[in-house]
Amino acid sequence: MEALIAYIIKVNIALIFFYLLYVIFLKKDTFFAFRRYFILAATVFSFVYPFITVSAWENIISFEKPQKYTTQVTVEDPAFAVVLADEVQTAEPVNTININWWQVLLLLLSAGVVFFLARFTWQLVSILQIKHKSIRKNIDGMEVFDLYDEITPFSFFRWIFIHLDSHSDTEIKQILLHEQTHARQWHSVDIILMELLCVFLWWNPIIWLMKRETAINLEHLADNGVLRKGVNSRDYQYYLLRLTYHQNATRIVNNFNVSLLKQRITMMNKTKSPARKLVKYLIALPLALLLMAGNSVYAQNQRESEIFTEVEKYPEFPGGNQAFMKYLVESIKYPVKAQENNEQGRVITNFVVEKDGSISNIKVIRGVTAALDAEAVRLLNSMPNWQSGEHQGKPARVRFTLPIVFRLQGGSAGKSQSPVTPVSADVNEKGKILDEVVVVGYGPTHRESIPSPQEYAESNGNELFIVVEVQPQYPGGDITMNKFISDNLQYPKIAQENGIQGRVITQFIVEKDGSLSDIQVVRGVDPSLDKEAIRLIRLMPEWIPGTQRGNKVRVRYTLPVTFRLSDEAPTVEAAKGVQGKLNDPVIKIGSSDATFVVVEEQPEFPGGNAAMMNFITENIRYPKEAHEKGIQGRVITKFIVRKDGSIDSVQIARGVDPLLDAEAIRVVESMPTWKPGKQRGQPVNVMFTLPVVFRLDKKTEDGIQKSQTSSKNVQNPEFPGGENAYMKFLSDNIKYPVIAQENGIQGFIDAVFNIDTKGKVTFVKFNRSVDPS
Repeated sequence: MEALIAYIIKVNIALIFFYLLYVIFLKKDTFFAFRRYFILAATVFSFVYPFITVSAWENIISFEKPQKYTTQVTVEDPAFAVVLADEVQTAEPVNTININWWQVLLLLLSAGVVFFLARFTWQLVSILQIKHKSIRKNIDGMEVFDLYDEITPFSFFRWIFIHLDSHSDTEIKQILLHEQTHARQWHSVDIILMELLCVFLWWNPIIWLMKRETAINLEHLADNGVLRKGVNSRDYQYYLLRLTYHQNATRIVNNFNVSLLKQRITMMNKTKSPARKLVKYLIALPLALLLMAGNSVYAQNQRESEIFTEVEKYPEFPGGNQAFMKYLVESIKYPVKAQENNEQGRVITNFVVEKDGSISNIKVIRGVTAALDAEAVRLLNSMPNWQSGEHQGKPARVRFTLPIVFRLQGGSAGKSQSPVTPVSADVNEKGKILDEVVVVGYGPTHRESIPSPQEYAESNGNELFIVVEVQPQYPGGDITMNKFISDNLQYPKIAQENGIQGRVITQFIVEKDGSLSDIQVVRGVDPSLDKEAIRLIRLMPEWIPGTQRGNKVRVRYTLPVTFRLSDEAPTVEAAKGVQGKLNDPVIKIGSSDATFVVVEEQPEFPGGNAAMMNFITENIRYPKEAHEKGIQGRVITKFIVRKDGSIDSVQIARGVDPLLDAEAIRVVESMPTWKPGKQRGQPVNVMFTLPVVFRLDKKTEDGIQKSQTSSKNVQNPEFPGGENAYMKFLSDNIKYPVIAQENGIQGFIDAVFNIDTKGKVTFVKFNRSVDPS
């Protein structure tokens, strides 16, 4: 919306300047054709120049010496993802009226456009009606429509309309010369263009003035066409005077216009302007350049002051997310006045972390009451400076949304388990959504007994937690749990026969002793699948309980289970509003040729990962055209390793350029037979993901293509125990951050690190990140 308003303002600024230039310097000369072209060109330029920036010329004219490149082809280990599942979250109603004035303005402008568009359409229809009622005649080889009423002669494109009975033969010849000029030079195009501009920019008086000047200039052109044919100027002017009392036709035609008769007669009697005065039309060029330069400066300022919602590196509260939550817990207060008045609800705030880390643009984008809104603003105003975010390697301004729920204990808004509890937010507002903060008030009668957050957490050993420092875990970890589910879950026969499939979202409590209780289906698919999911969870052994501040606590956990009948590779889905650490085992029933994503034993390139990297290094070729154009990036390939080890269904999961994509596919398809993956001891089809990075390194000495991994004499480092141990280490140790789960944050992180001569990992950095957590 703001971009549209900015565009409209730029267009109208240009129209104003060109109109002033026309009135001051050009209006009084007799270069009617040049004036016409000036008006048309100025109008078109006004609508185009906002898309032009001077900085764009730098890409066309450059004095820099061309840089030479060497090429790198980096092969990375197969990626894996931790995914979240859906959970239904009900938001609280907020009894506020929030007027969007931009939408009100847009509604008013749209109403005007509809009115003037209807008016324009009616004028077109009226011309067709006049044509239908008129009598078609031929005069001196020209087709003329004899009007049924005494209307001023006019033309519309090639149609000429005259009330023949009202004019003598001499007058008719003059009229035909006049209207022929309109028709031959396509003056109706100018009129239609100006009418459409008046429709869409009806609120701008300059447009109406430009329309008027266009109509006058077209009449000057037509009058000049009559006089050039030898018609006596004085006789023609007297005839125009006699037309004064005739009624005009509709406004979108070239009327034999008498409303501005004085100007027309004055211009007919004026001495022709000397040709040297055409130079003044060049004044338009500096004005056009000035407008483009101004637009470029504005665009540059917009880029520098642009507020992002997605960046490569997000700003971070000093000390990280835990420190941020601690700050919220210690700083926010439930206003006493709001408690006394039984005020509660969700306040959605919005703020910007500036390039220097300071907080600005604090807004309440959806409020509840003045007291609660003021407390939310106070909280944000008192925040310390953050660590600034970055986008494309430069500091960036980033917008955040923070929902704060004020809730009275025992109120209808719902129940909470702690004075300040982070929960998920479901807010469709601009800005990266932070954890929702719930503030519980105890009301005026219990104010003296309100415990501090620390006292609340320690006073009762049976609180039910949603977010804890250490999440509960299935004994043996996620891989063991997936194997347990795979071994014990049975696809109900009735569901198979009826083709029933889908995701069952289960929820349960992991007690302090590791036992599971309160097992329920949060969102089901079919009674048979729901029942089987609950049966399976009841079979589970005791879990490792979650801990908070070193103490075992009760934790609510959500576990989605997907039942799928198709033969296609399982797809991974993600959603917001999840409580607890999640896994999504896929229980798949189908033909023996099913394709797996997660298996007990992953497929392997013959010789291992190091051999695969050497194979790709030796066989891949950086496309010459891509090299010359400086095209680089990561190509994510996906393919199926069949039960016999062959490669099949090679495709691009995420491409960069057709040239690089095609080369990546060619290399993968040329691979030898793999060692197949296994499930329950049997070879199975496995979907495999392989990222390949094409990278150009700047180098001034030469332009020889050279791969970073091209040396055959270098032995690649290896994780202790090999690739399987490496993957197990990742699976066992990586944790999905709670704050990321609650906000449904997911993505692909490109991590780069060095392994020194002692085997230690150093210099860890991220070429691509998703979220600070």
